[in-house]
Amino acid sequence: MINFKKFFHTLVGTVYIPEEILASNEKILVHISDTPVNFFSALNTLLKKITPAYIIHTGDMVDNIKLEMYPYRVDEYSKHVHTLIKILENSSARKIYLALGNHDSKTIVESYINKSILVEGIQHIQIEGIPINISHYSSEIVKSPAKYNFFGHDLSLKSKISHEQIYLNGLLGIHIILLDSNKIFTLPYPYGTDDSRMCKSKIGF
Repeated sequence: MINFKKFFHTLVGTVYIPEEILASNEKILVHISDTPVNFFSALNTLLKKITPAYIIHTGDMVDNIKLEMYPYRVDEYSKHVHTLIKILENSSARKIYLALGNHDSKTIVESYINKSILVEGIQHIQIEGIPINISHYSSEIVKSPAKYNFFGHDLSLKSKISHEQIYLNGLLGIHIILLDSNKIFTLPYPYGTDDSRMCKSKIGF
């Protein structure tokens, strides 16, 4: 039944949230990465339902606009990144970390953030006493890994646990961490997210 619910939510463009997350009284951390515009509505709903204390976005905030390759789309990028930042900053999160990806504009992102913390390259932080690395690039992460390592960009390093270090690639799923128990959930992105990341049209049914 759970697998059917998960499939159904993914198919209709929403995120399936396990009951354990919804019923939890623990502080919650959300990790996302490489987010295309068609994910924004589902993200907004997700954040309202689970009320996270922390959000980490590991870059390429409007991933269907490849700004590095198509700089003439900067106005479109600016409009959509503004929408994303409003969604994040209007959430319950007390701290929001935004890593700059290769398809992001530091100047534009900086112009819209109020309480978010911008990350260039790699940043080492602690959340609730947990050592954490944040970067868009896994190549930065592996130089000096922490307990938790959040990244995106590509699949050269996949999510794994190695030598008590946890590597979480935000391309592969939405990561929800219950910070008291350190329980990690990986929720699938809605249907069409990967196609949008690759700038393909969503296939209808």
